[in-house]
Amino acid sequence: MKKRLLRYLALTATAGAALLLLLVFGTGDAGLTQRLLNGIEARALAGRSTLPDKLLLKGLYQGMMLTGRLRYPQATAFLRYYVGGRGDTLRFDARALLRHPEVQQALQRRKTAITFRHQPPPRPTYHAVRRTDWDLFYTFDLLFIRQQGGQVEFYDQYYFQPLQRRSRTPFRIGNIRFKLNDGLIHVAYPEAKRFTSYGQAAWARR
Repeated sequence: MKKRLLRYLALTATAGAALLLLLVFGTGDAGLTQRLLNGIEARALAGRSTLPDKLLLKGLYQGMMLTGRLRYPQATAFLRYYVGGRGDTLRFDARALLRHPEVQQALQRRKTAITFRHQPPPRPTYHAVRRTDWDLFYTFDLLFIRQQGGQVEFYDQYYFQPLQRRSRTPFRIGNIRFKLNDGLIHVAYPEAKRFTSYGQAAWARR
């Protein structure tokens, strides 16, 4: 009975946090989300995460997945897979990538990887987009490319950096802007597990 009550309270709190995010979705929060996250991150780094911290984070990620289904469909699908903790290889349809102009450029130039965030290329053999594609940036950290015999393969390791790296990714949900320490996802979802994403398609170089 006690476990059932605790489970009910946890689900209610998670749903409430997600609903709160939706309520401020269109108006912004005057930096409240970032201040809350800063405190949660500090406690997590000190090994003192609280139950409210975990519930608020879970509500935040649930809200991100709920609101991101239309704007960031592929990133949302990958995030759901990650927090599910399966850890197997996730195969995706690579044909949509082949229609992306920047991917086409990378293939024509025989690049070995592409980053979908506008930045200087990490290596001469990597391609960096001229304008950040947020859906693909959230989906792939660095998407590797292998061309052989009229086929192209795309693959990436999907994971979140540990808390101690203090790697913070910028997010925007409606008018709410914040930076989130990658490692906080493991506070909300300790079962989340790294996986390999893989896609393959026919490609005729023009």
